[in-house]
Amino acid sequence: MIEDLKKLQLTIASNNKEKIADIFQFPLSDTAYSIYIDDSTYYEQFEANGNKTTKAMFLQFFKKISASILIDQLNNLFQNIKVDSLLHKDTLQYDAYIESEPCFYSYEIDAHKNIVRLTMNMNSNSNYKSSKKLSEDDIPENSSEYCEHDFWWLFKFDGKQLYLENISGAD
Repeated sequence: MIEDLKKLQLTIASNNKEKIADIFQFPLSDTAYSIYIDDSTYYEQFEANGNKTTKAMFLQFFKKISASILIDQLNNLFQNIKVDSLLHKDTLQYDAYIESEPCFYSYEIDAHKNIVRLTMNMNSNSNYKSSKKLSEDDIPENSSEYCEHDFWWLFKFDGKQLYLENISGAD
């Protein structure tokens, strides 16, 4: 499992859309993969394909899909958590606080039995020293409306290989 996570780490770090596409089993259903992009062309193709994302669509809209499924944050997860540590613990976590930022990410790898969950949570930074400036809606910059989101990639390990089961999130 650790070797597969290291391969996944290299694939994500490559930012190569062809290699990243190989992680997925196409077509992708909207129930298993939480992909939202603001693009009418994408949604026309999506609907024409029975509410599924094809590999061709994934490659065509990679930049937007990548942002939607948090590829950059998944890369940060792997940069901040050493997967070799799974030899000693089932759950690894790292909080990426930046005092000057209103929100922070918390990264976690949880390996339990044959399930591996990679989680990227955004939370309010209580140590944030704001300028007391409020948004247009009179909401503080580090308010939960902006900062609190959970997102995860869920894999199944069959004893030989990791398989991506779903990508999801919650606000």
